[in-house]
Amino acid sequence: MLRQFLRNRRMAKRIRKDEARDALLKDEAGRAEYWSDLGAECAESSLIAVLEEALTQPGDIIECGVYRGGTLRQIAKTAKDNSPEKTIFGLDSFEGFPEDGITDADTQFMRGKSRLAGKFKDAFDVPTRLEQFAQAYDIRLELRKGYFEHTLPGVVDRTYCFLHIDCDTYAGHKEVLEALYDRVVPGGIVAFDDYQDPSWPGATKAVDEFFADKEAAVELASVRPNSAWFLRKPR
Repeated sequence: MLRQFLRNRRMAKRIRKDEARDALLKDEAGRAEYWSDLGAECAESSLIAVLEEALTQPGDIIECGVYRGGTLRQIAKTAKDNSPEKTIFGLDSFEGFPEDGITDADTQFMRGKSRLAGKFKDAFDVPTRLEQFAQAYDIRLELRKGYFEHTLPGVVDRTYCFLHIDCDTYAGHKEVLEALYDRVVPGGIVAFDDYQDPSWPGATKAVDEFFADKEAAVELASVRPNSAWFLRKPR
């Protein structure tokens, strides 16, 4: 009961924050302020630094695990400013994890399957908000709503210069890497939000297993205040 109350309160707070930002889209001055604020966020992010490098390569951009779209907005701004011809894909259920999406690899003491299963369900409003954002700035954004088993088959016919994986779980990471790593161009970047995050041990396990027999190695980018784990696909 208490846990649900706290989740509801956090959800209401996040929605109020997004409503305030979305209000800026209504006029030119607001849109300029919003764009400037995103630029300041990007200037702090090493993830965006490696994205800027990836944009010199052919291919589109894809993020698997969008949640409330904070990182996707930064990615979209950077792509719009540097490579507006590229399409950005965002894949997420916007309803949390699938029923069997959490495995023993993801659990810890006090973070069992039942607790983890309740996370990231408060994103039902996000697709509409992101579509309004993309329309306001004429960004080529395509959202694919649903679990990965349903959405990944629809994006494997393209090549990508940048793949951002932010899906938390062991199964999610394995599913995305198996479907999309071969679609990343040589010299392209794969970035990981949850790698080495003690809250999501399955993410690190999945990444290390997948790349154990490959030449690519995960690195830590720290060229800006907020660091990011990534690898560069060998040429």
